[in-house]
Amino acid sequence: MDEAEPTKEWFVTHDGKQFGPVSMDDLKFEAERGELNPRLDMVWKNGMEDWIPAGEVAGLFARNDEAKAVEDAKQTAFTEYKPDISAAEKKQIMGVWPGVGRGTYFFVCYVLPILWMAALGFGMKFLEKKVAPMPLAIGAGVLCLLLVFLIISSTLKRFQNLAMSRAWFFGLFAPILNLWVSYRLFACPPGYAHHKKLDTIGWVLAIIHWGSLLLVIASGAFATYSLTQSGPDDPMRKMIEESIQKFEEGRKAAETGKAGEAR
Repeated sequence: MDEAEPTKEWFVTHDGKQFGPVSMDDLKFEAERGELNPRLDMVWKNGMEDWIPAGEVAGLFARNDEAKAVEDAKQTAFTEYKPDISAAEKKQIMGVWPGVGRGTYFFVCYVLPILWMAALGFGMKFLEKKVAPMPLAIGAGVLCLLLVFLIISSTLKRFQNLAMSRAWFFGLFAPILNLWVSYRLFACPPGYAHHKKLDTIGWVLAIIHWGSLLLVIASGAFATYSLTQSGPDDPMRKMIEESIQKFEEGRKAAETGKAGEAR
């Protein structure tokens, strides 16, 4: 009597594509050949609430040796699988993503500009009596352009680290969309666009990002409402008007001083 054919009830996602249904024997075969990654490839069958990593299926992997699985991967597994794995893909399987991580990105884009401009201001004040104004201004401009280059380069590499296209850089200049793009840059872990999993640090940073945004919006709305509802004798209104008046007086004084120097 012929043996019953294994039940084909499993569905698999690999490299953004879905395959199935396949049997457990098929999954074990691909796992032994190194074509099924226990962390990055997801599996599901009827009755399960959600997709789970292939490594969580009991008895699927005889050994949890990813490095060995990469070395043994020589032939295609499911339809449209690549026959071999590039060095970059090997790093991704091992959980190592190229580009710039969250820490480096935060330092370059948030901390470094403050330190940079403070050092530049100190240097300008120190050199203003020793260097002619034109060379000093040119040098300051070059240093500012260098800072901009470092920020842009870090941002592009951060997109690479998130497994996102670098074209998303232009999304930072689109209203509303830039809030979502900046959130990913600020909070999401390496490879997020591939595995869609937010770690503990990511959750904390996400709360900080969206919480700060909501706080700014709420503060702006409250200030606008207060100004529209306040009368001419309201203390806050007077304070804002006095600040604007002092700013205008300072600007006019500066322009008068420049005109006097020109004469």
